[in-house]
Amino acid sequence: MRRFTFKLLRFLLLFLSCVWLVLALIALSTNWTLKYEYTYFGHRTHWGSSLERVQEFEQWADQNTQQPKGLIIGSSTAYRNLNPHILSEQTQVNWFNYGSSNQSPKMSYFLLQQAFDRSKIDYVLLDIYGPIAKHNGLEAAFDLIYNSELNWWQKTQLLWRYPNTKLWLRYGYFYTKKILPCPTYIIKDSTNGTYLKKGFVCSNQPALQHYNQVQKAKKIPAFPELQQIAALCHANGARLILNIAPSLYESFLLPTTFRKYPVIQLNQFNNPRHFYDSHHMTCEGATEYTQRIGKKLLRYAPPPQTR
Repeated sequence: MRRFTFKLLRFLLLFLSCVWLVLALIALSTNWTLKYEYTYFGHRTHWGSSLERVQEFEQWADQNTQQPKGLIIGSSTAYRNLNPHILSEQTQVNWFNYGSSNQSPKMSYFLLQQAFDRSKIDYVLLDIYGPIAKHNGLEAAFDLIYNSELNWWQKTQLLWRYPNTKLWLRYGYFYTKKILPCPTYIIKDSTNGTYLKKGFVCSNQPALQHYNQVQKAKKIPAFPELQQIAALCHANGARLILNIAPSLYESFLLPTTFRKYPVIQLNQFNNPRHFYDSHHMTCEGATEYTQRIGKKLLRYAPPPQTR
């Protein structure tokens, strides 16, 4: 048995060494060509602004002020549609938008755990876009591991939550490039929006002129992570508020489980000129939408002097 264990460990060590050697060769090849990195891993991207958002979040979390703090979590409808600068002005709460691409409730729960460990947060605004409710968050894990500067321990925790071979290889490749003399190439696309700080991306794509599809009623599926997020907020003294992201394609019906929590839903926000696709808003659309959300938020997050 001892002999078998030794041979197995030796094989694993040899296998991992070979994998790392391949990663290192691909990383070093970027000194001359980007072909192999693009073929096997793809380049890092700027599309979700995770690089800037995570770095700025750490600064925001470390701020020691008397002003209450509010954290927005959710998918791209959070970081594109909800402007924390406007919410901060309206509610006198220091809001930060910690949304990310395809951020599922499972991923929101993970990020919220990390956020509470880092900072005192008074309000959590969970933005829910119906079709994302049942996603597992693997795409978000790829984004945060490859396109952000989350610390190594947070990224390692993500690996255990998402046992995916490609994800492990991207993790290995990311840190291989950190220790070898090779350039980092990040794809940037100015037409995808402008990062305006506090986690918010202003989408400068042209607005829709009309939207011909008939809006369909669809029920948002209940998801177990909501109770976990609520329990986490309660344990840390934060108030959880749900925001239902609007869609031109669907009108969302809420499950009964949502009745336990404060819910904001603007059913009549459906002017195509506020959107550049069925559920993401232009800069102007996000401004008007956020102003309306801010007025609703005052019921649940009143200014400090009126508490």
